[in-house]
Amino acid sequence: MSWELYYTSAERGVNPHSHGFCTVARTETMPIAVVERLESLSHYSPVYPAGSDRADRNPVAWSHWRIPVGARTRSVLSRVAFVASDYTGRAGNFAHHVLLEPSEQAPAGPVALLREPGVMEARWEAGPMMLPARIIEAAPSQDPPGASGATWPARLAEAFVADPDRPAYVIYEAGADLLPMLGEAVALLPTALRWQVTFSTYFTELPAGLACAWRCVPAGSPAVAAARGAPGLVIDLTGNDPAPV
Repeated sequence: MSWELYYTSAERGVNPHSHGFCTVARTETMPIAVVERLESLSHYSPVYPAGSDRADRNPVAWSHWRIPVGARTRSVLSRVAFVASDYTGRAGNFAHHVLLEPSEQAPAGPVALLREPGVMEARWEAGPMMLPARIIEAAPSQDPPGASGATWPARLAEAFVADPDRPAYVIYEAGADLLPMLGEAVALLPTALRWQVTFSTYFTELPAGLACAWRCVPAGSPAVAAARGAPGLVIDLTGNDPAPV
């Protein structure tokens, strides 16, 4: 059974006296160390501030992380996004994390499960709540996504197979939805590697102790300069990549 956690800016959280940015719902049996790790993955820095006419182009951070839980490593699916107005009327963010059992890892890979209806939520409208453990059915469609015409997903897959420890960067225009094309890249990997690849569609910095193989960086964010100077594969979808994409 999976564990899950919801984190946002709220008047009350699940912990006594908690308010502001806090956990508003989580699986009751989740160890505190895991709660703290997922909370640390819940922060969000918008590319465009609240009130900007481009605020709706702030990217959703769809991610697959692999975190240690006791003696095992477990997969975490995450959705972290900008919220224009919280309970105080100020801008905030909303995060939903689902930590999977190995039996819940669909052979199609993490993107397929992220895109499966009902797995990830975009809001929490109830009050603070402890949740029962949840069963995620590991059976979304096994059909690979349709070809988009882009060649860069194949370059990502090839780079990961060649050296899983060397990260690759994708620089893109804010507002673009990269998740379907990351799904293409995952589908090109051998089945045994699909749950080994980690990624974030809005990468800002590497969380302590974790890996991120595919780092997608929107134009206008501070991470672009580091991405362009990084060794290894850098794919620039904004038109500044000297190699074809």
